[in-house]
Amino acid sequence: MSTQPGPTIRVTENGPYLVDGLEIRNAAGEVLGAPERYALCRCGGSANKPFCDGTHARQGFDGSETADHGPIGARQDDYQGAGVTIRDDRTVCSHAGLCTDNLATVFRLRQEPWIDATAADVEAIVAQVQRCPSGALSVAVEGDEPSEAVLPQCVNPVPNGPYRVAGGVQVLAADGTPYEVRNRQTLCRCGGSRNKPFCTGMHWRIHFEAP
Repeated sequence: MSTQPGPTIRVTENGPYLVDGLEIRNAAGEVLGAPERYALCRCGGSANKPFCDGTHARQGFDGSETADHGPIGARQDDYQGAGVTIRDDRTVCSHAGLCTDNLATVFRLRQEPWIDATAADVEAIVAQVQRCPSGALSVAVEGDEPSEAVLPQCVNPVPNGPYRVAGGVQVLAADGTPYEVRNRQTLCRCGGSRNKPFCTGMHWRIHFEAP
């Protein structure tokens, strides 16, 4: 795979994310830093969150990457509705809960199958899928490839949660291998993900705090 030009986020071995050319914004949308190189905490222990302060080295953080470098399409399950297909990749879900909270007829908590693509109209499904911060959910209408809203390129530390990365930013593994470029993705910042560098919702279980 080849990398695309533009901003990048590089995972470092057992260390922080090195970010180049990307604005960082808080939950209110305010810019926290200029789009130059900076290091974002990945171990969850920095006293200067979201920026790295070297705590990973003192704590012996194990940041080994386990995420698949293959295309998301190879991991997706498809759920067919009337003129719409919802596609789901559980491996990169950050468990933000926006889908189950806001369109519970389609995204059914603790039911199998957990998605019923026939339970809402196409417009409602597309609107909700595009709110998925991790990109685990995508949608195809009438057989077309999933359409994506144009998002500005930025990284947003979620309070007590992951880094939301928007706009098709290239993420690189510590060895330089690129991950598939996605419009929406979430990167772990609590240090506990089981699919590093991507968030798997472990911040909820370990009660991660990063106001």
